[in-house]
Amino acid sequence: MLRPYAYRRFKMTYAFTFDASACSGCKACQEACKDKNNLPVGVMWRRVIEVSGGGWVQAGKAWTNNVFAYNLSIACNHCVHPKCAGVCPTDAYVHRADGIVYIDPSKCMGCGYCSWACPYNAPRYNPELGQMSKCNFCFDNIDAGLPPSCVAACPMRVLNFVEVDDIQSSIVNGQWSELWELPASEHPFPLPNNSRTEPHLMVKPHVAMGNNLEKKISNYEEIRPKHQKSEMPLVAFTLLVQMAVGAFWAAQWMFTLLWNLVEFDAWLLRLVPYLIIGACLGLGGFFSFAHLGAKRNAWRAPFHLKKSWLSREILLFGLFGAGWLAGFVLPETKWVTSLLGIGLIYSMAKVYRLHVMPAWNTWRTTVGFFITSALLGHVLMWGVLAYETQFTGINISSAILAGITVVFLVAELGLLLSAKESAPRAVNKLRGGLIVAAIIGAVITASQFTLWNTVTVFALVLIEEIIGRWLFYRALQDRAF
Repeated sequence: MLRPYAYRRFKMTYAFTFDASACSGCKACQEACKDKNNLPVGVMWRRVIEVSGGGWVQAGKAWTNNVFAYNLSIACNHCVHPKCAGVCPTDAYVHRADGIVYIDPSKCMGCGYCSWACPYNAPRYNPELGQMSKCNFCFDNIDAGLPPSCVAACPMRVLNFVEVDDIQSSIVNGQWSELWELPASEHPFPLPNNSRTEPHLMVKPHVAMGNNLEKKISNYEEIRPKHQKSEMPLVAFTLLVQMAVGAFWAAQWMFTLLWNLVEFDAWLLRLVPYLIIGACLGLGGFFSFAHLGAKRNAWRAPFHLKKSWLSREILLFGLFGAGWLAGFVLPETKWVTSLLGIGLIYSMAKVYRLHVMPAWNTWRTTVGFFITSALLGHVLMWGVLAYETQFTGINISSAILAGITVVFLVAELGLLLSAKESAPRAVNKLRGGLIVAAIIGAVITASQFTLWNTVTVFALVLIEEIIGRWLFYRALQDRAF
């Protein structure tokens, strides 16, 4: 028998233990957790996952079945390497000496990034607080020499916890699996097979965990987060900021010929592109701020530059904005700002290069973000150029601009066609059709350089990019739990 919690004067590293072979699925642990932590409806720190599979099979003239079912009670695993703590931009996670990981509510801004990075989706958004929340191992009970509420409530005594240094290896090796010692590929279903966090969880397997039959989560609708944050503000933020950066790059060369040919004071014409870029930056920042649940803590966002790519993205966003402002009085700083833009787009991509999100953790994310930035910025400034030529009366050849647009669109189409089929086919066809229509529009605009044609191309590209970015965030729905 495993030795449960021990009362000592010094701290150990704790781990939950779960005997899947004897769990009845009563969910007393789940309810005790909600009651102790006063969690609102739809927010669950501990979840009892019901797994089932099998069916009827024919053996000669007889029919038999191989139906099976088992339960897995899981909360935060207080991992050896908690990814949630590593990515948090406000450094709101506290990792105690005894291995317990919890959220400091005075720092959390409710961005939800930790839930993306956690392989077990343990952090949950609490709409009443506007912040992320998760199992804290009932450390107040632990400090008082008491077990966590979920452990105390289990009538079958299948859920328990131990001090890692106290585990008797001879007992463990015979019946239990120390998941922090095993590669994720050997963890029981439905635990993710790509985790690298080394979860502090021990499982005594149910006999069905080792069969080769297809397994599925039977109560997925019960355990999935009910208060998921809408990612539409992030769709707007990423596209607007990427468009602003791409437009800044394009503006450095696209207007030079026009302004050199203008014989009157063109200060207002020079101002228009940069005001539009600033508007995109400001609007993008607004949507990013609106996405936060606890906006009062937003000022802490750049506080975790050492580990969090989100902190770095936010810092570079601020530096790029400062560079945009400096460009009004110090034009020579615009090349530095352009380099900051490259860093900003790269950091944006790194935010999403999470190992637990295979759909995001690919070179396609980085390349796609740069193509989107260059494409949106180019066609936006192309439209501004068409607008300004109406005031100058100077006809500029649009063949080169159209050619650049076509190159970017072909690259975008190539990414779409080479992607694995994960999005609805009808949506992909619509997006592909919009890209082809934009290519045709760019070719037409090469010979008929009018404001209407450039606006049409921009609208087609923008709609296509919105669909693509919506599909990008849709990958979050494909997570197991």
